[in-house]
Amino acid sequence: MPRFDRSDVPEADLEFVVLADTHHLVDPGMYSTKGDSVTPEIVREWSERGDWALALAKATEPALVFHVGDLAQEYPGSRFFDTGRQAAVTQFEESGLDVNFAAGNMDIGDKPDPTVPAGWVEPGFLKRWDEDFGKSFYSRTAGGAHFIVLNSQIMNTTLPEAIEQREWVEADLAAHASHRIFMFLHLPPFLVDEDEPGLGSYDVLDNPDRTWLLDLCRRYEVEALFSGHTHFQVFNRAGNTRLYTLPSTTTTRPGFYEAFNVRPADRGWIDTTKLGFFLVRVTDRGPSVHLIRTSGETHSNHRAGTRILTGTIVDLPHSPVAAYLRLPITNKSDGAISYPNHVRHRIRDDYPLLGCVEAGIRNVRFPIHDLDVPLQAGQLGVLRREGVDLTATVLCPRPDDITAAARKAAGADFIEVQLTNRFLPDREDLDALAELRGAGVRVALAPLALEDTGKVHLRSRTGYRPPELPRLDEMLAGHGLVLDRAVCMVDGSESAWSDIRAFDARLRSIGGLDFLVPLDADDEANALAAAEGLFAAATMPGCRVYLDPLQDLDRVTKVVHGLLDRLSNPRPAFHVTRVLNTVLFGEGRQPGSYSAVEPGGSANIRAIEDRRCELWLVSENEKPPAAEAIRRRVGGNERVRLINPVAGTSWQDTSGVIADLVASRSSGQLLVVQIPK
Repeated sequence: MPRFDRSDVPEADLEFVVLADTHHLVDPGMYSTKGDSVTPEIVREWSERGDWALALAKATEPALVFHVGDLAQEYPGSRFFDTGRQAAVTQFEESGLDVNFAAGNMDIGDKPDPTVPAGWVEPGFLKRWDEDFGKSFYSRTAGGAHFIVLNSQIMNTTLPEAIEQREWVEADLAAHASHRIFMFLHLPPFLVDEDEPGLGSYDVLDNPDRTWLLDLCRRYEVEALFSGHTHFQVFNRAGNTRLYTLPSTTTTRPGFYEAFNVRPADRGWIDTTKLGFFLVRVTDRGPSVHLIRTSGETHSNHRAGTRILTGTIVDLPHSPVAAYLRLPITNKSDGAISYPNHVRHRIRDDYPLLGCVEAGIRNVRFPIHDLDVPLQAGQLGVLRREGVDLTATVLCPRPDDITAAARKAAGADFIEVQLTNRFLPDREDLDALAELRGAGVRVALAPLALEDTGKVHLRSRTGYRPPELPRLDEMLAGHGLVLDRAVCMVDGSESAWSDIRAFDARLRSIGGLDFLVPLDADDEANALAAAEGLFAAATMPGCRVYLDPLQDLDRVTKVVHGLLDRLSNPRPAFHVTRVLNTVLFGEGRQPGSYSAVEPGGSANIRAIEDRRCELWLVSENEKPPAAEAIRRRVGGNERVRLINPVAGTSWQDTSGVIADLVASRSSGQLLVVQIPK
């Protein structure tokens, strides 16, 4: 049985699971292999993927479970509908989950639109649903929260049930206005813009009920609305209401891959990395929405081990993790007119934004001109509302450019002033910086200068090196000026750990240090750099660690892998980041909470400690000497916890031979050993 490790996240008032689009399949062979239709080879594992997803959902031990529609692949009126519905019901019964269902288009029929490919919802389909599952709109109350399930398929119809639903939900919301409210339905209200076309679009609600529903969300401050149908994550807001569109547990849909500017394998049918469901943890800080990635796994091929439940931005207020947006935070396409749509299928890539939230990234850095682009400024604003600080970089060849930066500061939390072709500010620079600080602008300072690195052309260097910071601090103090942050270069000449630890954070006139950790094209090396950067950050008060870049750069002079690839799927460094960010900085811990310790017997092991535990970071090439060092340190302590940050799994040592486990770990993986005091 799968298990979850909640050691590093705060206790929640209530937890619930949301699943979408399980599409249980009776017979994969019914699909044609001709043309561009879905083939049996693609769909063969859908039902098995659903089985495993339900097992994972069961393992979270949620108080409530919601399914937002499309239980089976067969649609109402089709030859296999009855068989498919019963098979899907059996799948849920065998899972042991008590599920609150919302009706989807594959369950009761399509929305009322003359362009949709299947029959509209009709009284007979509704009657059948009511017989199988009960009324299609209803509510539940648990743990001080109120949960409303709606039927999106009857919206904008003249069916008596549609009128009844409108009257009922308005009364229900008014009666529970003092509760924390969550809503569930199949169709998302919209994907990109509230005014996008509904008629001719297979994937969104049409008006007038779209506007009516969103007005209710705003009026009653619904915390979150969950929908499905797209098999593709989308995130929007309506006032203070977060609008989450879930992935499927079984398959993606190719049409949404217009959001990316690279072509996926098999047009997007087999992008299993995006599959999963949500575990929502209700806390006093707000809902913490965790994507539980199922990644196309089944009972026969799943990843072994206890999954670490990692914190989102809500859970990690002191996270030092930051990312550099060398690519914009989002990409949007006006799409194509292709089946089953008859209008352009607008879609936006929200995965980088959602990845920042998932990994607990608390700051992003980007060129200030992004704030002049409505699409980018809008999504950066959404990210900011989710708790991410924005740092806008400004090239400043002259002191006048520093002063001009204040005019653009409103859209950002920090302005990073980049002094071009000079490492230290002169008097005019200091005067301009003082003016910026006097205007209430929070400032980070960085040199951006050219250096000879032995290559054909000069290379630019951003950030200070350790010997330069004391001189900068002295200059600022002499001018009576205190800056919020200074940007520091991690050049990777030794290791991220030693490069960061070489800086002295005891400065009078600089509030904190921002370390730029460059990633490369080697995923294993990047995973180690991220791990070492976070371990070092744990010992440095007030610091931030910028992992550079957030997404791959694959059409440039030098190919660089980011935390996410160009389909916005996680690379190993992403998983290392989200796991260690949670382990090191969850439960109120912050940079500077730990001190470095000498592990003994293996100079390159990174070891830190606080009052609760020691943490050792062990890499592949250090495992033989690490095993002996750990054997001496741990002895027979069976409370030691082992963490594989790449896989996101943990286990307790129950054998008393932890060092042998360390020595036998597979190649290319990092290991963290947590030793309680």
